Amino acid sequence: MSSTNAETTQYVHYHDGGIPGRRPILTGDAAKPTFTELPKIDMARLYSSSLEERKALAAEVNKAFRSVGFFYATNHGVDPKVIDDTFSAMHKFFSLPEETKLETHSRKNHKFRGYEPIFSTKLDPSTRGDLKEGFLMGEDVFDAEQGASPVQATQAAEGPRNQWPSLPESKFWRTAIYRYYEHILAFAKRLLQLFALALELDEDYFDSVTTFPMTNIRALHYPPQERDADVGIGAHTDFCWFTLVCQQETTKPALEVLNGNGVWVPAYPDRRTFVVNIGDFLKLLTGGEWQSTVHRVRNMTGEERYSIPFFYSPNEDGLVNVLEKFRKPGVKYEPFTAGEYFERRLQIDRRTMDEKDGQVSAY
Repeated sequence: MSSTNAETTQYVHYHDGGIPGRRPILTGDAAKPTFTELPKIDMARLYSSSLEERKALAAEVNKAFRSVGFFYATNHGVDPKVIDDTFSAMHKFFSLPEETKLETHSRKNHKFRGYEPIFSTKLDPSTRGDLKEGFLMGEDVFDAEQGASPVQATQAAEGPRNQWPSLPESKFWRTAIYRYYEHILAFAKRLLQLFALALELDEDYFDSVTTFPMTNIRALHYPPQERDADVGIGAHTDFCWFTLVCQQETTKPALEVLNGNGVWVPAYPDRRTFVVNIGDFLKLLTGGEWQSTVHRVRNMTGEERYSIPFFYSPNEDGLVNVLEKFRKPGVKYEPFTAGEYFERRLQIDRRTMDEKDGQVSAY
């Protein structure tokens, strides 16, 4: 993941906002103050009837996002049995025969939803691809489970966005994922209100741009890495408002977060917590005051690793711009729609090993 230039400076390479970047690895006297672990925040006050208690919690979140961009959310209120059942379903789904999973190959879908085979994405061009398999679903007015209104449904001229298994041995998957989706979405909506408080805004400030938010669940299975040069997913920032990651326990961490000195900080797995991190939208909204921090996965645990990130973003037609309080005098800020940015990043982050001269093989 690093290289050495003529002056022997080592760098870590990554994608930040979809743009290739690099950061020098600073040691000794060159090192600067930065984080060396992820903070833990007790979310119990999220459910308090006291606005002052919620504001005190929001202040902790603000500090974490300014200094790290990540934190562990403990006591989050999501039913542990729902989480356990979801991981059980993931083990079952990813253990299915490859031909069964390929029924919903993501390359059959215009939004890249469905099953992602190993090496079907490649964020780090120096690797042979991302050593993982996954399944992606998201907002879709045609899925009855999401309760889209008639107004929202009329905006879906493109047709269904999700694809779901239809074979008898894999039909359980849709029910399992939507059970998790229901619980994690409720928690995410509360978090967004907390984030508004952290920015000294009214709790309902973001309600108008999240009436039918862009959402994704990406169930992931990482086999153990046998080559040091491999990576489960290359170093990147997330192109969403924020991400909630639940990790099944392994003896060693695999998720790593890049600090200001170019050092990878482990995010230890605990299925009773969520790893919460800022994505590009909230970084842009705050003029860079909140950190959309680079991270990666390297499964050197010797174990099978399972995780399930949930991505939350504004409505597809929601305008994103820097908040007035974060604008600099004389600087012109151009708003953009969340959907346009999301689509641009999706194309960057879905490079595949089967691309030749700009063409993608059909499935």
